[in-house]
Amino acid sequence: MSSHIAAAKAEADFVVVALHKGITHRPAELAPYERPIAHAAIDAGADVVVGHHAHITRGIEFYRGKPIFHGLGNGVVVTHALSPAQDHPARAEWAARREQVFGFVPDPAYPLAPFHPEAVKGMIGRCRIDVDGTVETAFLPVWFAPPGRPEVATGEQAVIIGDYIDTIGQRAGLTALVSSKRAGWIILGNCPI
Repeated sequence: MSSHIAAAKAEADFVVVALHKGITHRPAELAPYERPIAHAAIDAGADVVVGHHAHITRGIEFYRGKPIFHGLGNGVVVTHALSPAQDHPARAEWAARREQVFGFVPDPAYPLAPFHPEAVKGMIGRCRIDVDGTVETAFLPVWFAPPGRPEVATGEQAVIIGDYIDTIGQRAGLTALVSSKRAGWIILGNCPI
């Protein structure tokens, strides 16, 4: 991975590395490999690392001044594979075992997005690159309306989701986020080198 990132950095001004990583359906839990592999990507030349796969939002950290979005959440995911009403015995068995395996029962209001109840909180990550090379990192809080439609969060809902993202990061051992708000975006100021 490192050699591919270094090669990309030699040809690009800004390198985004997307990693299909993480423990599915578990709030605030980062697998032991997640931080080291994200840090290795930045050490190799990545300017931002974006994690996806866990079907739930994860925290954000800065490493060497560069952002790592450990998981943006579901985005747009529509599935009947985990819905309670199943027409195939193997899928029905899986839906029944989900509570044992992952420790949750999906909210019945979300038949097309039968994920962890906390998966209704998400974000859109943003890195805005200024002409001088400065990078502003931010996220836009998103929530998922039944049956699983993403919408930009506003008002109190946006505050709740912003606080949630900071809290789950801290529960996973990440540093608390320093932030301000502008036009619905939560602007992050954590940039330790």
